Amino acid sequence: MPNCTRRSYLASALLAAMLPASGFAADFPNRPLRLIVPYNAGGSTDLLGRIFAQRLSTVLGQPVIVENNGGAASMIGSGLVARAAPDGYTLGLLDTAFAINPSLYAKIPYNSLRDFDFLSVIATANAVLVVNTQRVKARTVAELVAQAKAQPDQLSFASAGSGTVIHLHGEILKSAAGIKLLHVPYKGAGPAISDLLGGQVDMMFNLAGLVTQQVQSGTLAPIAVTGQARSRLFPQTPTFAEAGYSGVDAASLWVVATPKGLPADVHARLVQAIGKTMEEPEVQAKLAENSFEPTVIPAPRAINFVEQQMSKFSAAVKASGATPN
Repeated sequence: MPNCTRRSYLASALLAAMLPASGFAADFPNRPLRLIVPYNAGGSTDLLGRIFAQRLSTVLGQPVIVENNGGAASMIGSGLVARAAPDGYTLGLLDTAFAINPSLYAKIPYNSLRDFDFLSVIATANAVLVVNTQRVKARTVAELVAQAKAQPDQLSFASAGSGTVIHLHGEILKSAAGIKLLHVPYKGAGPAISDLLGGQVDMMFNLAGLVTQQVQSGTLAPIAVTGQARSRLFPQTPTFAEAGYSGVDAASLWVVATPKGLPADVHARLVQAIGKTMEEPEVQAKLAENSFEPTVIPAPRAINFVEQQMSKFSAAVKASGATPN
């Protein structure tokens, strides 16, 4: 665990240790908790939630039951979290869609910042820009930008749909590099990557773990990754910042939140438990195996990170004119 993360975790642990022996936290938790995942079972957020909940159950000494509530770009499940009793027994695992939705939708059934207590970011994931090796000769960001400037709107990039994180990464790159690319939206990442492999489109942003085999086979070539650090799956591939485009650093995120108004002692107990859960080597290994970067950013810094990602994606939505599918 990085030093800054360890210091934050130890500070939370010290706060919990200083709480009165009697009171709310002394009896918390005394029954099962639920972790609302705002998607149907089977996706990346659900996978992360189940890995996390299993270990958190052990740390807290009570079952943590994953409850899938999908629909409306995660807003149904997120709304359930916002409207639950602020007693610590309802947690929500919110992801990048939560950060994008305020800019994409005119109305959402909660206030994204005022209605939640953000306990801790627990994971991030950087995207890698890959190109079809038969269609695109560029192998570096500089080469790609030069080709795009020489051929405006000729290079195409696939996405999982207008306003999705995959789409907005492309819009952020366009803005940062001052280039014009042709956006080709699909109904999901699966059809998009199929057409990328088939040569119908030129390139695409995706999670590193989802394109590893295609890169190894030579069908796709990685150009650069978003975020602050290189991908452990593609250690030779630079970040966009290393390539001279520091603005292309928005990351997918997963944050554990509760309804606003959590008692301070319960808040401290949960932050402490989350830190201990994410410190477990087994949890970190499982997350890494599935393209997640274990990233512990506890309260109060968690809300700052969420706000930063909201701001970056908001600018991309406005620049692109993206609308919901």
